[in-house]
Amino acid sequence: MPATPRRIRAGSALAGSLLVIGLLGTSGCTGIEPAGAAGAAGTDLVSEVADRLAGAGGQSWTATYRLAGGETARITRSQRPARIAYAFPSGNLIRTPDALTNCAIAGTQTVCTATDPHGAPDELPATAGLVTPDTVLALLNAAAIDPDLAVQTRETTIAERTASCLRLGGVDHVPAPDFDVCVTVEGAIAGFTGTVAGTPVEMVLTDYQARAGDHDFAMPPGARFVDRRAD
Repeated sequence: MPATPRRIRAGSALAGSLLVIGLLGTSGCTGIEPAGAAGAAGTDLVSEVADRLAGAGGQSWTATYRLAGGETARITRSQRPARIAYAFPSGNLIRTPDALTNCAIAGTQTVCTATDPHGAPDELPATAGLVTPDTVLALLNAAAIDPDLAVQTRETTIAERTASCLRLGGVDHVPAPDFDVCVTVEGAIAGFTGTVAGTPVEMVLTDYQARAGDHDFAMPPGARFVDRRAD
């Protein structure tokens, strides 16, 4: 039976175990010799970072990322109503209570297709170059119940935000068994490097704002709208 990870208070075991402090390089969460953690302590560290990431789901924020190749992407989460938007070089994905809208750029035209939001996951195209918080949370939750988990950890500063970083390898039954992830104290993804379902992803936080603009939840100007919702 898989081991159940123990929960710990933020700022206690994690702060004491993340021993290496440095700046994030251009290769995601790598580039510094990390401290090691294993066994129950390792799963505790993963669980705490996962809790932090999950807690950001109830906040409003805007996170801007640099992707591999130097392009830019943005994730915006807002409350009342709860909604999230992803903007990336090849398009947009916008989830609101009324629709899940996928906007794809084809040449000079952008086509936005709205589908029913209920039960549909936030699935980004392979061309997006980033991962969703839900995807990272699922990876961390799977790692946290791995009894043989070995974790390398460090604490650093990314985009002027304190972030806890984990390097995990050999996680079972997930689309990214080997990955590096950094999460800020606010619960935003600060960096991710790995191959998710065969697609390489490298993203690093460049700006974080504790607010969300309504314009991020609007379709791009001039986009053609296709409504495929049931009602």
